Amino acid sequence: MYNSTQDTLIIGKKVIYLPTCHSTNDIAAEIVHAGLFEEGTVVITDNQVKGRGQRGTAWNANAGENLTFSVVLTPRFLPIQEQFLISQVTALAIRAYLGSYVPDTKVKWPNDIYMNNRKAVGVLIENSLQGTRYSTSIVGIGVNINQAVFENNHATSLARETGSAFSLAEEFHKLLKYLDAYYVRLRSGFQNDAIRNEYLSHLYGYQQDVKFIHKGNLTKGSVTDVTQLGKIRIKLATEPEELEFGLKEIEWVKE
Repeated sequence: MYNSTQDTLIIGKKVIYLPTCHSTNDIAAEIVHAGLFEEGTVVITDNQVKGRGQRGTAWNANAGENLTFSVVLTPRFLPIQEQFLISQVTALAIRAYLGSYVPDTKVKWPNDIYMNNRKAVGVLIENSLQGTRYSTSIVGIGVNINQAVFENNHATSLARETGSAFSLAEEFHKLLKYLDAYYVRLRSGFQNDAIRNEYLSHLYGYQQDVKFIHKGNLTKGSVTDVTQLGKIRIKLATEPEELEFGLKEIEWVKE
């Protein structure tokens, strides 16, 4: 169903399709451990039974209705202190792909993608290091494409937002081209600042008032920046100075 593509430079030249699996990230890690991969290898399944999200959450998607896959990268050109760029180019690529269908498409820090203020994409990146450089990055991606019903009222899909059904194989290849183009930009070594600025320009809450829960209290604030290491900087109405937060350190209030 999912074939390799000749329209990219790196990502998708080799595609491994599994009708069902526990986790594409875990399968990709096994392939890396065995040394049986080339950069840009993609593992994709129709039915991921134990998908994982960020912060120990589960990623649930109806079988055969969505895109669930992992990409193996070897970003050894990237110093560890610039690790968040992998997350940024991944988020920007998926946002650009979905934004070609739905104009109101935003990145929600660190790398979730929201369409019309509802979550459509989850990303889980797992890195292996060698010294002060990366060895591999396994980028797990779940994109809601044709699923119509969700347990979570804040979830959505491309089909729900557009009123159309999509060919998963066609959308997979379209998305691979976006992912490849952004990764090639990163590999060039000359686009880092431009990537960071583009990320901010599409970031939910950037220079806009949104709601947070901080220290158990509801408050307003605006995102002012994201650090090189990926922490988010927020100016809260209840605090005199900007503060930096990592994952789980501040809670967004869903509108």
